[in-house]
Amino acid sequence: MNILRRLALAVALMIAAISPLRADPQAIQMLNAMRAQQGVAPLSYAPRLEAAARAHALDMARHGYFAHTGRDGSGVGGRVRAQGYRWCYVAENLAKGQGDLTQVMRGWAQSAPHYRNMMSRNATGFGLFQGPDRIWAMVLAAPC
Repeated sequence: MNILRRLALAVALMIAAISPLRADPQAIQMLNAMRAQQGVAPLSYAPRLEAAARAHALDMARHGYFAHTGRDGSGVGGRVRAQGYRWCYVAENLAKGQGDLTQVMRGWAQSAPHYRNMMSRNATGFGLFQGPDRIWAMVLAAPC
């Protein structure tokens, strides 16, 4: 990785790490519109699920990998628990390279496993984060 790219990644990681968690109204609208078309109840935005998505997306960007399993061997369930969310259902969608929310949602909608996660009747909430290098992480869950 050249020095300018490393510097840009370091700056992006610092900004993302200190930015407050926030629900993206467009993401909420897009996902719930997709669910409504299938007769599935809407999801609420969950800051703890966003925190889990954010932590994983930043770790992948910082360490140059892309996987559902974290460098420490964690799965999405462990990462969600680490944010203080006691779940009975949890799922994760990851994407890399899509330039905007519309592209990433379209890609997930066209992938059977990702679409199944987004349409799950078990989920009641979700969090979404776009990290550096266009790494996207969505966590869907329901508390116990």
